[in-house]
Amino acid sequence: MPAPRTVLFTLLGFALSTLLALAVLELLLRLFYPQETLRPRWAYSPAYCFTVYPDVRMVHERPGRWRFVYTTNADRYRGKLVPLAGGADESVIVILGDSYTFGAGVQDEEVYSAVLQKDLGSAYRVINLGIGGWGLTQEIRRYYEFGARFHPRVVVLQFSGNDPEDDLKCPVTVLREGQFRFQESTQGIYRIKEVLSRSIIQESQIYNLFRDRIYRLLAARLVTREREGQRSAGVAPGAGDEGLYAQLLEAFATDLHAQGVRLILVSVNGQLGGFPRIASEALSLEGKGLLQSFDAADWLKDIRDYASPEGHLWGARAHAMIGRRLAEIVRAEPASFPPASPSP
Repeated sequence: MPAPRTVLFTLLGFALSTLLALAVLELLLRLFYPQETLRPRWAYSPAYCFTVYPDVRMVHERPGRWRFVYTTNADRYRGKLVPLAGGADESVIVILGDSYTFGAGVQDEEVYSAVLQKDLGSAYRVINLGIGGWGLTQEIRRYYEFGARFHPRVVVLQFSGNDPEDDLKCPVTVLREGQFRFQESTQGIYRIKEVLSRSIIQESQIYNLFRDRIYRLLAARLVTREREGQRSAGVAPGAGDEGLYAQLLEAFATDLHAQGVRLILVSVNGQLGGFPRIASEALSLEGKGLLQSFDAADWLKDIRDYASPEGHLWGARAHAMIGRRLAEIVRAEPASFPPASPSP
């Protein structure tokens, strides 16, 4: 039987060799196959599944390739803090969306909300409530629980092709008898963020080599489970994806219109066209005067190389153009926009 000291030295040697191997792998990945890191990542939230931490600098980088810093404020959104009380001559614009609106792959001053604010000047206050990975369920809840406090004149809603599926991942907003109802998230996948989001492990190349693959696998299981639950409940096929988004959009646009709030829908580069039911609903709502719909591809068609090196279709040049075009649209009152159809 080996002596205790021999066993101890064997275990110590194994631990040291393992640490050395991990250190070498970490270095090799960083030098030759760098992984994308973000620290801190998103914070766990039972109300939204996940959100941002307040008052932090989120460093997003691929070592040696690119680096972006995202600054959040005390009210958990990107950009400068907008006080709740404003002058009587100020108008508020609330922007809702996912990573395209949050501004993944661009610096703070380059996000289209910041460009919009600069272009419109002090007569307007722009509040960017976009969070990467959010769907309409989270965006609507965030609006009513926070954005609506500012009594905005305009709401900008950004659509991207992952939104309908994201609604299934985090169904924190539901429609019951034509009214929005909010419910807490109980998904264990998001609770992991409580432990890991601010950990130094987020800077590990080895961890990030496997993290996204595992997360996508778990998220896909969430979506599958939600669809199976809907089928068991007798929900028509497709209602949980396009149908859910279309129903939420109709209810949201109708309610904003009743409050005198102008809704502007902006699609990421042709992605709305991939969802005929949602596109048809948006067209119908536009015909009723409940929203204005635009495709960013039309604004960017004369610009080249506008993607971010981080991977998003909208880089700094795209955000600059989108911010300017939105400023033009906001300034132009929709005089030719048809009025809402009277209720039957």
